[in-house]
Amino acid sequence: MIHSALIKRQSLTTKIRAAARKCAGIAIAAAVVLLSAPFVSLTPPEEIMPPPQPKPPSATESRVAVKLRQGDTLISVLRRYGIGRPSAHALIAKVRPFVNPRRIQSGDNVHVVLNAEDRTVEAVELMVDDNLVRVKATHDGWLAERQEIPFVRETKVVRGTIKGSLYESGTDAGLSPQHIVDLARIFESDIDFFSDFQPQDSFSVAIEELRYSDGRRVPGRILAAELEADKDLFDAFYFSGKDGSANYYNNKGEAMRRAFLRAPLSYSRISSPYSNNRRHPIFRTVRPHLAIDYAAPAGSPVVAIGPGRVDFAGWRGGYGNVVDIRHSGNYVSRYAHFSKLAGKLRKGQTVEAGEVIGFVGQTGHATGPHLHFEFLRAGAKINFLDLRIPKSRQLAGTDLQQFNRLRDERQAMLRENNDRVVTTAPKSF
Repeated sequence: MIHSALIKRQSLTTKIRAAARKCAGIAIAAAVVLLSAPFVSLTPPEEIMPPPQPKPPSATESRVAVKLRQGDTLISVLRRYGIGRPSAHALIAKVRPFVNPRRIQSGDNVHVVLNAEDRTVEAVELMVDDNLVRVKATHDGWLAERQEIPFVRETKVVRGTIKGSLYESGTDAGLSPQHIVDLARIFESDIDFFSDFQPQDSFSVAIEELRYSDGRRVPGRILAAELEADKDLFDAFYFSGKDGSANYYNNKGEAMRRAFLRAPLSYSRISSPYSNNRRHPIFRTVRPHLAIDYAAPAGSPVVAIGPGRVDFAGWRGGYGNVVDIRHSGNYVSRYAHFSKLAGKLRKGQTVEAGEVIGFVGQTGHATGPHLHFEFLRAGAKINFLDLRIPKSRQLAGTDLQQFNRLRDERQAMLRENNDRVVTTAPKSF
């Protein structure tokens, strides 16, 4: 019995040792496999992603046009295409000398160049003005290059007739919303865009367009315009003088921008005009109303009609919250019944034409929200609507001669019946 037990024990020991040797062999083999395999880490891949490596030029690479959506940024686009955060920041650092990445916003286009085989990013392309900025992968990381893109300037004319508003009729005819805004700024001293246009008034606008060799067409500035407003004809021509200053001028060579704006706000109507005989709505007495009351919704912004210095800003009896601005030529403009003044407006502050100075209200003696506007010359109140506002500049000498030639060319273009497109040499004007 003892002998038999010893034999069994020896047999068991032999089996255990064999199993141990077998397990050791498996462990060694596994270790060899693991040592020969790529290193694996639980660290997020983007934190250990190596610098981008260039790939041999491939005829199968593809360019993907990505239009930034609302809330998109350049880095979010890069992350969407598999570029880790450290690598994306390195790419953006290469872009920054050419363009501020924060200026790349929704609606802008970014081209991503992908390797067609593994879909990795080989380059990113951005359009910056007249240049293509290309950031490509190299052995040393990202490399940015800038390449000028040839273009030609084209001039085309957009014509139409007012049916509702200039905005609706203009965009229907082919003007961009920005062109409408530009027209309002050009003619702001002559035309009230809220009330002067009538049905069947016409417009003709010559606009510049840049046509790039890569197929892009980018709208440029307005070169000339002719607008009919309430049966009167107004025109404007873009011209750069010998001193390099550029401006819009009427057909006489007078600068379009006048010393004062036509109105200090966008109003619904004139509720009470300048008058020597008006029944006061509160006191019920007949007295002069040497001012203009502009009816407008409460809170509407009011702007300075011209550059000047604040003479008074604060509360003044029946005027309520009021601002007085002194302009050159011994003029003073007065704005009353504000609900509140703009920002930190104070006496002695310099303001520019179009700068917001307060908001429509009904403080002081007022029966409803409106702007009470007075205009004084040498201390005497005058009717601002009857004032012949002087132009701020008049061309002369050789500038006037060159302007007259340019005006005749563009005036003929505005009045032609065809839709001829004029192309000029690259980067010429």
